[in-house]
Amino acid sequence: MNNKTNKKITNRLTKRTGLSLLTAALIAGCVAEEESAKRESDGDVVGLQMSLSDYRFGVQDVGSETPQVIYLRNVGVDTYPINSVMIGGENAEDFTVAVQEGVTLEPGDKINLNVAFAPVGEGQRVASLDIDYSVIEGIGSNLIEARYYNARSIEDAGDNVAAAQEYRDYLNEGSTTDNKARAMIKLSLLEEADVYGIGKDFNLYKSALNLRDDGDIDGSVNALNQLINEYSDSYLIDDAKYMLGYIQMVDQSNYAQSIALMQDVVDQYPDSNYYDTALYSQGLAEYELGNVEKSEEIFTSLRERHTGVRLGLFEMRWPKDNYVSRIWFDKADEQLASIEQEQES
Repeated sequence: MNNKTNKKITNRLTKRTGLSLLTAALIAGCVAEEESAKRESDGDVVGLQMSLSDYRFGVQDVGSETPQVIYLRNVGVDTYPINSVMIGGENAEDFTVAVQEGVTLEPGDKINLNVAFAPVGEGQRVASLDIDYSVIEGIGSNLIEARYYNARSIEDAGDNVAAAQEYRDYLNEGSTTDNKARAMIKLSLLEEADVYGIGKDFNLYKSALNLRDDGDIDGSVNALNQLINEYSDSYLIDDAKYMLGYIQMVDQSNYAQSIALMQDVVDQYPDSNYYDTALYSQGLAEYELGNVEKSEEIFTSLRERHTGVRLGLFEMRWPKDNYVSRIWFDKADEQLASIEQEQES
């Protein structure tokens, strides 16, 4: 039976004004002390993590509104139903927060807390961001995620061979959380390191992945750009460009920039393992920009790339007889069907 308890995170929101200007600082991620320690009973780390610990909005005009996205991520093996997210405190009226209702964070999940600062007066402004949540201790399949975090620990200790095996074992357990994609990327990276060796480019890319996992998106982007600019002949350039484009699309909603970076992968690295993924990502980004026809064109080209048999009379297609083609054929076909359904409705 699941053991469920209720907890709360309180994050300080501090603001300061001078004349008609206002300086605001957001201090987030102060998990209650009892929640930041390890549970002595089973050694699992409690896993709610905020992406920002000290954020400053800078000087803002009274009457203006400045947004900031904060990530709340589950990096543990437990499940966290989010009961409420509220602004409280002395100057609560200066802040708003928007978040999807009824969210439950499974291991590896992440949600956005869209905090906006709209000062209504001068001087220092202080409020709190209160997150009320419950804890359902991990049982059964949730405990699979412990292997992922154990792999991270082994990797951080520098044993890449053992870490790769632990990631492999974790994937074989059949995880369905967001950590599955992270583990696949890490396993591929560590396997490539066995072939190409470990240099500064490898460490930069691994650092970028870890920074993103930990919620430091800016740090991850900086590390990827450093890799691209300083190690242009690295075997990891296609990896770095794809990941940078992925971050632009998923984390920063910069779809135009994501499309440009994915196009670099398609044009410059036609033999890359990221070729199909880059095409697929372009289709998603174009759709987000409202370019429906372009999105359909990309998904159609991806499907055609992996089509082995077609009957033109009946407009029927089957994928090539290999695992990769079956995956990408199905994914592209699903997106085309989804777009068609949405357009009809």
